[in-house]
Amino acid sequence: MGTNNSTNLSPSTKNALAFLMTLLAFAIMLGNAVVILAFVVDKNLRHRSNYFFLNLAISDFFVGAISIPLYIPYVLFEWEFGHQICVFWLIVDYLLCTASVYNIVLISYDRYLSVSNAVSYRAEQTGIWKTAALMGAVWALAFIVHGPPILTSDPWVEEEKICEPGFLSVWYLLLISSTFEFLIPVISVAYFNIYIYWSLWKRGSIIRCKSHRALTSPVSSSNCGHSFRCGLFSRTSLPEPKETAASVHSGKQRRKSSLLLSLRTQMNHSIIVSKMCSLAHSDSVILHQREHLELLRAKKLAKSLAILLGVFAICWAPYSLFAFVLSTYPRDKRPKTYWFDITFWLQWINSLVNPFLYPLCHKRFQKAFLKIFCMKKQAISSQNRSTSS
Repeated sequence: MGTNNSTNLSPSTKNALAFLMTLLAFAIMLGNAVVILAFVVDKNLRHRSNYFFLNLAISDFFVGAISIPLYIPYVLFEWEFGHQICVFWLIVDYLLCTASVYNIVLISYDRYLSVSNAVSYRAEQTGIWKTAALMGAVWALAFIVHGPPILTSDPWVEEEKICEPGFLSVWYLLLISSTFEFLIPVISVAYFNIYIYWSLWKRGSIIRCKSHRALTSPVSSSNCGHSFRCGLFSRTSLPEPKETAASVHSGKQRRKSSLLLSLRTQMNHSIIVSKMCSLAHSDSVILHQREHLELLRAKKLAKSLAILLGVFAICWAPYSLFAFVLSTYPRDKRPKTYWFDITFWLQWINSLVNPFLYPLCHKRFQKAFLKIFCMKKQAISSQNRSTSS
């Protein structure tokens, strides 16, 4: 994977590339370590969807901790791996990269479930064992895709000092590997994102219709209250006098008192009706506002997932295409090009970008990051006070 290409480089160029690669590995570890530490600091992050981001951060962290540090001396300084180290590095590297891909698929699938079946999704939030099983299934499936082909072949070529998995030399094995590693994940994530956007558009149209009805609801409620008051007037209208001439004075007094009582009752009922109508209208407005806020949050999540898919496709598509083209050539007749090494590095750059795509755009993660930095500032200030004293 590029050993023949690196022999033509000058020592200063190799040292500069080694520095940049080390800097990239450190940045990958730092970015994903902050995400992992956020789960320790903030307990509010510990629910189902965020655990999948924790799984993604763990796989990306070890890309910077294991894969890149072993690759630097091999590709730049021609360190001879040997059979055991070669097998270990290939299994770890392909396992971590494939697990990172499958974690992105799992995150998209989780958001798909939250949109397609929100009621059962909320009920399953407390199922920690199911969440742990899904996280473990990602690693098991990633090992099944690349582990057996690497273990059953001899990846270390002693004559050429090249560490390369055997399926890269056979086009149909590489096609199967690329299908499970790139094509199926990118198609799945694209389907989940399209469905999420379609569902959000549908929900948005329903909410807009409800908000339009809510604007016209005060008129109907006032009409309802007016009709109710009219009914009260009709029921409390004065009866026709049937008294005799001898009891005219006493009848007038009774009618006057009954009129006052009916007026008080009518006023109390009208006040109650108006309050009920205003409360119902305010409750509907609050409900529409809450639905609108939930829709905005869901749109932000869908946007972040779309960006996650775009970056994943950009980082993985060139390597899959180059690897498939090079597999059609015999190993000793492959064209020597640096572009294949660049596409190989794009996969690792994806591990650098992942911590910034979703967690840093999520308010809960932002609050957790602020807690981490505040704790560091407090620790630094306490150390300064202790040294000054």
